Amino acid sequence: MSINKNKKVVITGGPGSGKSTLIELLEMNGYFCFKEFSRSLIKKSKNEGEENYFKSKPIEFSRLIWERRIEQLIEASKIEFKKDKPFVFFDRGIHDVIAYLDFIGQSYIQNEFKLENNTYEIAILLPPWKEIYINDFHRSESFEEANGLYHQIKKTYEAFNIPILEIPTGKAKDRILKILELVKDEKKS
Repeated sequence: MSINKNKKVVITGGPGSGKSTLIELLEMNGYFCFKEFSRSLIKKSKNEGEENYFKSKPIEFSRLIWERRIEQLIEASKIEFKKDKPFVFFDRGIHDVIAYLDFIGQSYIQNEFKLENNTYEIAILLPPWKEIYINDFHRSESFEEANGLYHQIKKTYEAFNIPILEIPTGKAKDRILKILELVKDEKKS
């Protein structure tokens, strides 16, 4: 007898590509979603006077993000399977931590951030989208940096053989429909 389990789907890409908007819409449509944790960490550090926590203390910042994302993966494995909605979505994943560190050229201990191939079944990759890109309280990267991060994130997920499905820019509603269509098709293969 096989046990059904939810597929873990990470939505990723460079900063400002629409990930959080899509996560909110998926959640409104009844899907279980894990939100991005780094925004609350950035807000807390700025409120405490630390202007750019990631750039000033990249390993410390990354370790906190890593631990929370591992907790999300563990929590996801405990979510009851729903045949009509067999997907759990994540706004960024653990592989993004490595991609960010690699992007800035920060060395780290491999054992501290140990990646495996079987963490997510699918990675939805959102390309850079200059028309919607803005800097805000949480996003200090330039569009060029966001574009570079996108390429590093893609390279990292590819290195761990996680299937990548790229979603083009467009209206959020259309992107959600495309995501659901692609993950359902991927589930069949």
